Amino acid sequence: MESSQHGSLRHTLKEWAVAVRALERGETALVVRKGGIREKAFAVKDSSFMLLPGYEHQRPELIKPEYRQLMEEIPDLTDDGPLRFTSFAEVKGAYEISEVESLEAIDQYHMWTPEYAESRFRWRPKKPLTILILRTYLLPEPVELPYSEVYAGCRSWIELQAPVSTQGSRPALDDGGFEKLVSPALEVLRRLEPAPVGF
Repeated sequence: MESSQHGSLRHTLKEWAVAVRALERGETALVVRKGGIREKAFAVKDSSFMLLPGYEHQRPELIKPEYRQLMEEIPDLTDDGPLRFTSFAEVKGAYEISEVESLEAIDQYHMWTPEYAESRFRWRPKKPLTILILRTYLLPEPVELPYSEVYAGCRSWIELQAPVSTQGSRPALDDGGFEKLVSPALEVLRRLEPAPVGF
């Protein structure tokens, strides 16, 4: 398999630990976001970023039954401990959803229950949902960084105080496997408004 060409990354997306695990397993490539309480909107400033597992908000009843076994593998940790990284992601597509019908059209391609996805859609209704298609890469070894208060709070993005090396990383899925996973979703998503990435 190919290795990542990135040298290091400092920008970090905080996502449910169970979602990070599903991305790393190649069981999903879609992330549905609307930003944290501290953010006015969700914006994707970088096309590549570390994936930081978050633990506080994830609950098994909010994800589809076929993904719930992954919850059993997630350690019982809190968000105020050391930062643990095992992967990073590249954005392969970003789209905005402003109509509930569009959200329903991609239901089978993401891991959240329809009820939870719709609740995220209706929170701050003037702001669209952002759907990211992510290609995930596995670090050769887990990386742990000390916790700092600057990382605290309900937010999507964290800027690390020190970059994480991604040398030697490998894709969670090979090219063919990734294409097979995302192609059906892209057929639907390409009809939607693209979301800006990297600005």
